[in-house]
Formats: sequence, structure tokens, C-alpha cells
Amino acid sequence: MSKAADLAYERIRHRIITGHYIAGAHLKEEQVAEDAGVSRTPVREALRRLDAEHLVKFVPNRGAYVASWTRADIEELFVLRAMFEGHAAYRAATRITPAALAELEKCVAEIDQHLPGQTERQRLAIVEANQRFHAIVLEAAHSERLNKALAWLVETPVILKTFERYSPRDIERSNHHHREIIDALRAGDARWAQNVMDTHLRAACRRYLEHDGNGSGN
Repeated sequence: MSKAADLAYERIRHRIITGHYIAGAHLKEEQVAEDAGVSRTPVREALRRLDAEHLVKFVPNRGAYVASWTRADIEELFVLRAMFEGHAAYRAATRITPAALAELEKCVAEIDQHLPGQTERQRLAIVEANQRFHAIVLEAAHSERLNKALAWLVETPVILKTFERYSPRDIERSNHHHREIIDALRAGDARWAQNVMDTHLRAACRRYLEHDGNGSGN
């Protein structure tokens, strides 16, 4: 892929992930090229790559559209994430350092500090602390394969927007899971850590679907 296509890919992907291009939006090549600051040829290459990542869908004779997510799609995303991150927690239990545990504690404290999470500033701080928590656990697993497997999953619009659907009580429940994960990691109990992470992410799936109405789109 050319440098221009790489640039187009990064810019279009960012707009999809951040919600600038909403689910179901028609990605007209001319407009997308203008937005990305490149010509239409690299945009075509970028859209094909995004199609392979299931972020874009091509409709015959109509062009490219931002992928929409069905209830089944969303459930599968969370199941896969629970499997991979559960295994990451399992590995991390026997590999995590005291410094990493201290960082996890800071993430939990930051989430508590910014509850009830009703303002934009509070929400952003909670989301960032939550993402950092999961990234620390993954890093502690010391597995390049897991990193690669989760790289796409955790950056889908569905996963990134999960906390937008959380009530203050949902966030408190989520942070309680974080504390139990820390307890399991500190105890070096791999199975406990895995089970709590699995429960944590399956609960996130339930909250997402409950707040999603019919369970489709974003």
C-alpha cells in the first residue's frame, strides 16, 4: 500500500472509530478523499482494507458504507474480547509487577474520582482510565499474539462507545470488577483473574445491549 493510501486508511479509520462517519453512512469517494486530503485512488485502496477489517461494507453498484452492527455482531465482539482478555488476565496473574498493580489501583481511583460521570470531562476521564486499566493487564500478559488479536477488537466503534451507555451505577459495578481483578492478580490466582475478566466483559455486553434498544447500529 502506498503512503497516500496508508494516510487515507488512518484518517478514514479514525473518523469511523470516533463516530465522525456514523454507522450506515455512505462513504462517497470524492467527499472522503477531500476529508482525508488525498486523491480518490488511495481512498479506494484504503476502503478495501477497511472492508477487510469489517469497518466498511461494499454494496454492489452503490459503493462503500460504514458498517452497521447487528445484535449478533455485538454479542460476538464481546464474546471474543472476553475470551482474549480473560486469557490475558490469566497470563498476567503470574507475570504482573508491583508497579503495574500500582498503576491499576490508580486507574480504579481515577474512575471513582470522576463519578458520577455525568459531564463530558468526567466521562472522558473515566473512559481513559478504563482503557488504561485494560491496556496494563494486556501488557502484563507479555503476549504479542494477544496484542495483535485484540488490536482490532478494542478499537471498534462498539467497544469504544460502551461507556457512553453506562449509568453511574453501571460504572460503579464495572469498577468493582476492576478491584476484584486486581485482587486476583495480586494473589497470583490465574483462574480467578480470568473468570472475573470474563464476567466483567460479559456484563459490559449486557449493559450495551440493554441501552441499545433493538441492539443494532451504534
